[in-house]
Amino acid sequence: MNRRNLSSLESHFADFLLRLSGQAGPELALAARLITRQMAQGHICLDLEEFAGREVVLSEGQAVSCPGLGQWLDRLGQSGVVGGPGEWRPLIADPPLLYLQRYWQYEQEVADFILARSRMEPQAYAAERLERNLSRLFPQADGAEDDEPDWQREAARKALASRFCVITGGPGTGKTTTVARILALYLQLNGEDEEGRIFLAAPTGKAAARLQEAIRHAKTRLDCAPELKAAIPETALTLHRLLGTTHRGRRYHGKNLLPARLVVVDEASMVDLPLMAWLMAALPEGCGLILLGDRNQLASVQPGAVLGDICQGLRDGGMTHLLAELHRSYRFAGHSGIGRLSRAVNSGDGAAALAVLLDENYTDVRWLDMAGDASGFQQRIVARIARHHQRIRQAASPVEALQRLGEFAVLSALRRGACGVEAINRLASDLLAPRDALCFQGRPVMVSRNHYGLQLYNGDTGLILPDPQADDEPRVFFPMEGGVRKLLPARLPEHETAFALTVHKSQGSEFDQVVLILPAESSPVLSRELLYTGITRAVKSVEIWGTKNVFVEAVGSRTRRKSGLVRTLAPDISKIKI
Repeated sequence: MNRRNLSSLESHFADFLLRLSGQAGPELALAARLITRQMAQGHICLDLEEFAGREVVLSEGQAVSCPGLGQWLDRLGQSGVVGGPGEWRPLIADPPLLYLQRYWQYEQEVADFILARSRMEPQAYAAERLERNLSRLFPQADGAEDDEPDWQREAARKALASRFCVITGGPGTGKTTTVARILALYLQLNGEDEEGRIFLAAPTGKAAARLQEAIRHAKTRLDCAPELKAAIPETALTLHRLLGTTHRGRRYHGKNLLPARLVVVDEASMVDLPLMAWLMAALPEGCGLILLGDRNQLASVQPGAVLGDICQGLRDGGMTHLLAELHRSYRFAGHSGIGRLSRAVNSGDGAAALAVLLDENYTDVRWLDMAGDASGFQQRIVARIARHHQRIRQAASPVEALQRLGEFAVLSALRRGACGVEAINRLASDLLAPRDALCFQGRPVMVSRNHYGLQLYNGDTGLILPDPQADDEPRVFFPMEGGVRKLLPARLPEHETAFALTVHKSQGSEFDQVVLILPAESSPVLSRELLYTGITRAVKSVEIWGTKNVFVEAVGSRTRRKSGLVRTLAPDISKIKI
């Protein structure tokens, strides 16, 4: 959101509350403007204590002084439009936090769901039978140290015992493999007639497709009877499809519950607060929920960092029986540069991360210094995209072309600017598109708005290719279970060219090779979470193009999103942790 639009939204919301209140209070107007800004930046609420007594600059550039915390809360309480927790007012004050009413409600619903399930009696299974099945499905891993815990087996124990569990871990730690084994155990212990009441879901179509593929692959390696393998579900839906979301609302909600006994959600770090609350509200009391995700990844583009807050709240609140962390990476061995680089970035050690990039002993990571080389950057990146585009065009079939599309990705930290995806896509299109055509062969497209009628969702990626079944007329091909689906280009919902993607848009995807582009100057969006997410999209190799000072500064910067979820889950913690 640009400054002009934000300023307009801030002022309109402040004017609305002042009219509703009937009091022209500057304290209310200032709080309204600041909470609008905080929400636009991904926060769930406004921390009044953070701003109290300080001077702030409004979006128009005007500097104003905030009142002290006590005075501010008193004046807001007198306004008639600010209530306490549980009251029905446009704003809710839960000092020192100030919420939009619906976001306070969403946060409370998520906390209530978790706390209620944390108090439920553990599900009991015959110990001997449980241990026998655990030993068969979770054999000793090759190369594991004798004294190293079997993190996957411990995750299975926690998930089977409780009706809510978070399984978190970095790339290659086996989250989906663990879940496939958990599903086999669940069916063994509860009966195979539970099959139709187990649902797999993810935030985006792309993430759902990856979960589906991973479960299908993991099933083939399970040590269990063929009929049990067949009973393990492998169809994954987007969360919106699971809840039956349309423009009219949601099919499943608190008054019409999802007919489920167990729901598994992958890539949970991408789930925003409203969607998490909607999901939890739609689950029956006895239904289990397993969240899979990497808590160190970027949070949703919408407000909140829900998975990270839940993990922190479970630890601080003494509910670690609901939290399983996988520590061993099966993808990145000890000699892996990607593994070492991602760990250094995660720890906030910029010097160590840069040292890994510059160490020629690591063949899977590479640093390209772009200081003062704007024209060289354009030539290099377009040449890399053109080579990949040529491989796609040479594919023997749409299936092969879509597979090749996933071999390589250009990711950028920014949407706009000389190094942003808009500029890179424009450069590539100018070179590769004949006479500014939009339907040229090999053009990658990404859906940017859900279209429920076509069952295409934000983040779905396809290719424009000639269709041999239609006299080589262009069609848009999307991957689907067992092959591809196609449609006329004119039927495409809102979309954009996708030679390059933002790191945010790449979440839920993996690529053999990744080029990660950083801007020449520091930016508020650059953070260790963004770098970590971009780096860990790569399976075989990653190149980072940028300047050393910007990279090191980004590693040292954390994404901080205000919420009260940790405090609500762990009420004994006096200080809000973010």
